[in-house]
Amino acid sequence: MLSSIEYQGNICLATTDFSWGNDLNIIFELLNKRFDSFNDNGFYPHADEVALREELKEVATLRKLSEQIRKLGANGVVLRNLGLHELPEDRRNAALYALTLMLGYPTSTDQRTGRVAWDVRARPETGADGRFVTFSERVGSADMHTDSSFYPMPEEQFILYVVNAARCDGGHSILIDAEAIYQALHRTPEGAAAFELLSKVEVPFRVPAVYAAGDENIEVFTAPVFGPPKRDGDRFTMRWRYDAIMKGLAARPDLSSPALEEALEIMNCVAEQEAPRFMEQLPTDTLMLADNHRMLHGRTTYSDERRHLIRIRMSDVPNAQRIGPSGVVRD
Repeated sequence: MLSSIEYQGNICLATTDFSWGNDLNIIFELLNKRFDSFNDNGFYPHADEVALREELKEVATLRKLSEQIRKLGANGVVLRNLGLHELPEDRRNAALYALTLMLGYPTSTDQRTGRVAWDVRARPETGADGRFVTFSERVGSADMHTDSSFYPMPEEQFILYVVNAARCDGGHSILIDAEAIYQALHRTPEGAAAFELLSKVEVPFRVPAVYAAGDENIEVFTAPVFGPPKRDGDRFTMRWRYDAIMKGLAARPDLSSPALEEALEIMNCVAEQEAPRFMEQLPTDTLMLADNHRMLHGRTTYSDERRHLIRIRMSDVPNAQRIGPSGVVRD
C-alpha cells in the first residue's frame, strides 16, 4: 500500500501504490447518511464521531491506509500520490475527513463557520482593513509555528493536502522536529537559558482575527512555549507562533520583560535560521501529516495565487472532551 519509504530523521516520505476502487463511493455514501449538510464541503465535528469512526473502519482501503500511516512511527509523514486529485470538492473533502477521523478527531478552530476542512490559499481582500490575518489567508512565506498555539488545547495532529501546488519557484513546505529545536537551543548557554525561561513563563498569544469571535475582539491566550511532555520519551511539547506572541505582548505589555524578549528572539532565530529542517515543494495530490506538539511547520515565500491546500486538524480525544474554541465545550 505504501512504497519508496524513506526516513529523514523523524520525518517519513512515502508513495502510495494502491487504488481506492469503489471505496471512495462507499465513504461518500456513509458520510452522506451521517451529515445533514457538508458545511459548504468543509464538514464539521460530528456529534456521533466515535460511532462514525467505527463504521468507517469497515472500509478496507481506509482502514489499511490509516493503520500503515500509524505504523510508520514518525512525527511527520509526506505521502505522495494519494489518488484524490481528480475528485470533485465534496468527494475529495469527504475522503480527507474520513481519513483524519481514522487518525484522530477532526476539529473546527473557526468560531464563525465551524468548518473542519480549511482552504489554505490567498484571499486578496483580507488584511485590507489592517486586521491580523493568518498565514493561510495570503501568499508569501509562513514563519515556523505550531497550529492553534493561541488556544487552550492545540490539536495533536494536522494534515495538509495539496490540491494545487504552486507553479512558481516557491511555496516549499518546511518541518522542524522538536528535538532539533532543543539541540539547537542548547548549543549555547544563552539558548539553554531561553529554553528554561520559555518552559516556565506564561507567554501571551494573540488570536488571529479570522479565528476570533469578532473582528473587533482582541483575544489573547497565555501559555509557556515549552510545555510538559505527554508521552514516554519526550522532553516537552511545543506551542510557537512568533507573530502571535509579538501581537500578544503588544496587547498585554504587563507580561513583557527584557529577559522574555531576549528569550523569544533567541527562539525565533533558532526556528527561522539555525535548526536543521525538512524543506520540499510538495506536488499536487500529496498529503502531509504532522505532529503538532512535536513539529514546527512553515513555508517558503511564493507568489502563485492558485496554490491551494486543505488543512484539517485532529485531536487525540473526541471533540466533546475538548475545551475552548477548537472544541465543543466552549470557554
